[in-house]
This record gives sequence, structure tokens and C-alpha cells, in this order.
Amino acid sequence: MKLYKVRAVVLKSVNVQEADQLLTLFSREKGKIRVIAYGACKPNSRKRGAVQPFSHSQFLLRRGNGLDAVSQCELLEMFPELRCRLDKLGYAVYLAELVDGVTAEEEPSEAVFELLLGALRALGGADGELLVRALEIKLLAILGYRPCLESCVLCQGPIKGNEVVFHAGAGGVLCATCAERNEGGLLCRRGTVELLRLLLRWDPGKLNQLQVGKIARRELKEVLRRHMEYHLDRRMKSTRFLELLEHV
Repeated sequence: MKLYKVRAVVLKSVNVQEADQLLTLFSREKGKIRVIAYGACKPNSRKRGAVQPFSHSQFLLRRGNGLDAVSQCELLEMFPELRCRLDKLGYAVYLAELVDGVTAEEEPSEAVFELLLGALRALGGADGELLVRALEIKLLAILGYRPCLESCVLCQGPIKGNEVVFHAGAGGVLCATCAERNEGGLLCRRGTVELLRLLLRWDPGKLNQLQVGKIARRELKEVLRRHMEYHLDRRMKSTRFLELLEHV
């Protein structure tokens, strides 16, 4: 069939030629796909609202020899609150870049789609920093890179004491004995590890119930940064923008 439908979140849009846009979508049905929206930049185009970044839209796509093209599209959700505050916009850009960067084209994942859509819905009224951390750890779990947080990843022994060593190369937390034998770990508080386990289980809409201090936030960020960079071999460009926002 030359025409097919997908429901998707727009991860990125790039202007091409004078009036067209190259879209990166993450769809429920086909995963990440790149399509062309002809004429979407025209002032009177009916496609304009549905192809904006972070929009949740229904697309009717037409198969082509190269890129498939947007035949029709309908905006379902736009999340205008994300465009009203610079910090919310920065977090939305990061979420979209993260999903784009760690997923392969045309590999459907309903779990990733629902995770991203749920995060965008919650971001307007949520603690953006914690929401990002929750999406990172949940996305790692979906992709098969969930860190071991319950016991020592090397010897499976119990974790004791108030301080824990997290080792990205090993894939999780280490007991004191294994930590002495393996350099390069990150010392963090046991409560930070418990918080990571909580972020894995909780729905993004519940995160405002948590009271998380500066030290725990810093440790969460560093643990997940190390784990993602080691296992996914990627550092997001928008992290620099978020770091600048923290100092505004």
C-alpha cells in the first residue's frame, strides 16, 4: 500500500528548500522514521501545527522511492506550556534528542513511544530535572542497559553501609570488596541508589511528591551520565544548554 498511518511525536524538524521540512518522528507503529513534509513552511499550510517539534500528531504518509512524504496530518497534542519557559523547552529538546540518539530507525517500540509521550505530558507541571532522570533510567531499562542496583553486580553480594560505589563499566553498584579491586567507580550515597530504583518504578506524574536535595540530584545526574556514555557511547549536545540553564 502506498499510504499508511502512524501516530507519532515529532522529535526534530529541519527546513529544506524554501517551504519544506524534513521531520524525524518517533511513531507508535514503526519506531523512528524520517519523512518529508512538502510545503509545511508556507504560512497557509494546514500541516504547520502538526509538524512542530514535540507535537503529538496523526500522520498519513505516502511511500516514496527515497523518503516517505506527509500526505495529511492532524495535531493531537501540542504541549504549549513547554514553549512558555526556557527550562521546560530545554528539557523537551533533551528528551527528543535522547530518544533520537539511542534508537535505530524503523525499530518499533511501544514502550519507548509511551515513555516519551508520558514525559512530555508530565513536563509542563513536573520537576523537569527529576523527570529527565526518570526517563533516562527507564529508557536504559527498555534498551537492555538497566544498571544493577539491588546487589553487587560482580559477586551478587549485599550492599552495606551508607555509601555505595557505582561502576558504569561493571554495570551497576559494587560491594566494598569488589570496589577495592575495580578502579574507576563513583562513590555516592546509598539513598541515591534507592532513588534510582524509585524512578524506575514510579509514573512520571508522581515525581512531584519527591523532595530531592542538591547532593542527590548531582549524584543522580553523574551516575546516569556515566552509565549512558559507557553503554550507549553518546553524549547529548543539549546537555550543555541544560548546564547553562542551571546557572541562570
